[in-house]
Amino acid sequence: MSDSKRVALNPSQQQVAHSQEKHVVVLAGAGTGKTAAIVHKVAHLIRNGVHRREVMMITFTRKAAGEMQKRIGALIGDVPKDGREDTMLVGTYHALASLLIRRDAEGFGLRGRNFTTLDEDDAASLMKSAFRECAVASGDALSPAKVRAALSFAVNKRLALGKHFMQQFDENGGRAEMLASVYRKLKRAANALDYDDLLTVWAKRLESDAAYAAKLRATFRHVICDEFQDNNALNYEILSHLDPEHLTVVGDVNQSIFGFRGASCGLVDRFLGEHPKARIIRLEDNYRSGQKILDLANQVVASAPRALVLTSAKKQTSVAHLVPQANAACESAYILEWIRRKTERGVKPSEIAILSRSSRSIETVELALKLEKIPYRKYGGLMLGDSAEVKDFIAFLRLAFNPHDRVALVRCLTQFPGVGEASAEDYAAGDDDDAHDQLFKVERSLPRGAGSLDAWLARLRELSGVGARGEYLLGVIFPLIERNYPQNATDRMETLKVLVDSMKNLSGDMEDFLDAFSLERSTEKHHLDSELTVATIHASKGLEFDHVVLCGAGAKQMPHPKSIEPEAMEEERRLMYVAVTRARHQLLITYPMSGPSIASQRASPFFPVGFAWDEV
Repeated sequence: MSDSKRVALNPSQQQVAHSQEKHVVVLAGAGTGKTAAIVHKVAHLIRNGVHRREVMMITFTRKAAGEMQKRIGALIGDVPKDGREDTMLVGTYHALASLLIRRDAEGFGLRGRNFTTLDEDDAASLMKSAFRECAVASGDALSPAKVRAALSFAVNKRLALGKHFMQQFDENGGRAEMLASVYRKLKRAANALDYDDLLTVWAKRLESDAAYAAKLRATFRHVICDEFQDNNALNYEILSHLDPEHLTVVGDVNQSIFGFRGASCGLVDRFLGEHPKARIIRLEDNYRSGQKILDLANQVVASAPRALVLTSAKKQTSVAHLVPQANAACESAYILEWIRRKTERGVKPSEIAILSRSSRSIETVELALKLEKIPYRKYGGLMLGDSAEVKDFIAFLRLAFNPHDRVALVRCLTQFPGVGEASAEDYAAGDDDDAHDQLFKVERSLPRGAGSLDAWLARLRELSGVGARGEYLLGVIFPLIERNYPQNATDRMETLKVLVDSMKNLSGDMEDFLDAFSLERSTEKHHLDSELTVATIHASKGLEFDHVVLCGAGAKQMPHPKSIEPEAMEEERRLMYVAVTRARHQLLITYPMSGPSIASQRASPFFPVGFAWDEV
């Protein structure tokens, strides 16, 4: 029997599995079983005489690559291999490029296969070296991180570097281009490639070496590219030059949410324009969510080009709630109470996720989880307690609570102007380990620039209550935040305001509050079922949960206030679609009607007018 008859593929998935056209475009909606369809396609090919070594599968994560290999292996385990080299090539663009380049490094212009692949830290260090070699000081206008990000974006979008740098850095564009040139020189000298180089080197040889391109074309007769909506111009260029005998691309235009990385959902239309005879197969039977949730998702993107209409294949019930709250604190309290009711009824915390457009929208909820000592895992953005400004803020409270906290002392001192880490460490090392507070020793004076520290700590000790201490510290710390984080001081102060607003409502003492930020958060310490998931929408892509809370879904939060251009606005709409389609059974949507930076707001405009929301 054929592989596709041995499992329950629906008619659309069967079409994918048996497709034989040169170009196939699979438009696969959220939860529609695209992975099952394409692994069965590969299994069908191999069962019908295609050698494993003739198949290349391109994914966007190593996890997805491993899952596909495992599932295909289970389907074709009884099909004998044609020799030791009869192995499929499955991996990310970068992994595949690295493998192919090492097979013939000299052909790619490298000095042997022992070239170095620079990871992010290595590349950052090399860019810093370029700054030093060019005698350019890092600052607000130009920094190693900014130049690397701009360079990477231009490379992946195939933009003219000089023009892009001028747009990004204005009058510093020329210096940025010089730095990028030196960075490339340093890589060549080290016989090293960064992640972007792996793809540009591969693309360049495919374009310039016809014999090499023909060789790959003959080797890999079947290429399948998953998550095609996440491709960028450089990825597309590689696919175009590969031009295999059979090319299948799989994706969902309405799940294209990585434009900031250079991804373009417009590549689907470009592909169809260049290959007008391509076969289009739509996967719209959803195996994840109930129909009510899918109705909402369908209506969110109904006006988008190539929108799919998802139908629940499981015919399961589901509910969708929209519950506005007065402010962020009320929103947080409501969500925690909702979660408490769920867990009391037997729902495992691991079946619940709290999503938001940005880490900012979820900070109050995250703090409440901390203070209630509710275990959670976070995907996307920093944990609240890991953000630099919160660590700075907490250091003062820790030092007021425990005068001998040497780590906190060093962090406090280095926030002040003119106090470096070395002098802070020297001062902290002078502690004689007696019961006295080293900051008030008559014979020692604070490092120059940090003279106000002792007064701050004295006042924090005089005050009673967690909220009063937080409010006082918020009132004096702004000059330090403004100095240490000049690019986004206002945003960081907003985070601290959220923290202090929550502190005002606490009934516990300072010890309880500080413990909430120091308790071990390693997921290895908790049983998986005991953990909630907290995630940005970007980080939640590919995940699914029985119960999903989408917080911060107000009109001034989704879309993001900076999303003004039509293209950016449409990507924000797709973010909403991705968030909604993470839920299997229950979707709770909340937003604050007012807040520190929000005078008043209604629900996101992406929600359809007149939608029949369920009662809570």
